[in-house]
Amino acid sequence: MATKQAVTYATKGGLDVPGVVVREQPKVYLAAIGGPWLLRHSTPSWRAEDPEKGFQRIVKERRAREIARTVLDTGRTFPNAITLATTTKAFEVTECSLHLPESAKFLVVDGQHRLWAQKHSKIEGTYPCIIHMGRTEQQMAELFLEINDNQRRVPSSLRWDLVRLVRNEDQATIMTADIVYELAVSKESPFYSVGIDLTGEKKELTIKQGSLAPEIKTLVSRSLRRKGTSDLDDYVTLLNHFFVAIRSLDPEGWGNPNSTFFKARVLRALIRVLSDMIGKFPLDQLTTERMRDMLAQIDKETLSEEAVRKAQGSAGVQDLYNQMRNQVLKGS
Repeated sequence: MATKQAVTYATKGGLDVPGVVVREQPKVYLAAIGGPWLLRHSTPSWRAEDPEKGFQRIVKERRAREIARTVLDTGRTFPNAITLATTTKAFEVTECSLHLPESAKFLVVDGQHRLWAQKHSKIEGTYPCIIHMGRTEQQMAELFLEINDNQRRVPSSLRWDLVRLVRNEDQATIMTADIVYELAVSKESPFYSVGIDLTGEKKELTIKQGSLAPEIKTLVSRSLRRKGTSDLDDYVTLLNHFFVAIRSLDPEGWGNPNSTFFKARVLRALIRVLSDMIGKFPLDQLTTERMRDMLAQIDKETLSEEAVRKAQGSAGVQDLYNQMRNQVLKGS
């Protein structure tokens, strides 16, 4: 197995590694890079504020340790290459040597567990790498989906986040991804202060994009078929007002997973109720005040801890929806 002798630091800073060009436009390199250096210059998510925490949220620690024990610690080489991507357009190549500047930053598109295994081994591994150069964030998302959707299940929240960037799905799917993103980042949104986990990496956040998005997509799809409107701002405004109305029912509990309404299953069921409300009233009549008055008719016993605990899976959410719909839309 190649060790530290396989790589040397260049005098101008950074790292010189064995490497060749395998495609000219856009450039793709094949290189052998030392594990510790690669870890310091890699991230599992291009928007991760702390790459180390990002790796810890994505990888299964037990699997990474097993790779360290059975591959790195025994001096074996990896049977396949790690796939990397970067916004940098090109690196300097001299004969069969690739110069990696100290400022280099890579997204690990595939091979997160293999790379994180370096954290658990005292033996420095040499990682074969395919490096895709000059990739925009959207192109990185496309590459990630192309590789990971074909190999293993991608966390649903992360897939929705990538769909928003790639934008090659149907209208309702794209609109849904945009809506959830706006709910997460807009200062007008009640979720702005408490957060929505857009990628599945922020375990401390209760509400996940992968939980809300399918319900919102169903709502958007039904609304598009009924009314034909395709104005994204209308849906963002409506959902902002809807969640503000929900928050007003228990303002002190908003953001607390132990509160009555701030639970993923409850919010999913309520989005289904909203879809029925859209079927009965024009969008401009569904003001925050009107929706609050309608939602205030919900008997909180319907959402007791015991009832919500029983609401496992789609059938459970459907039961919650049926009960709340009958209370909210009685007489409508």
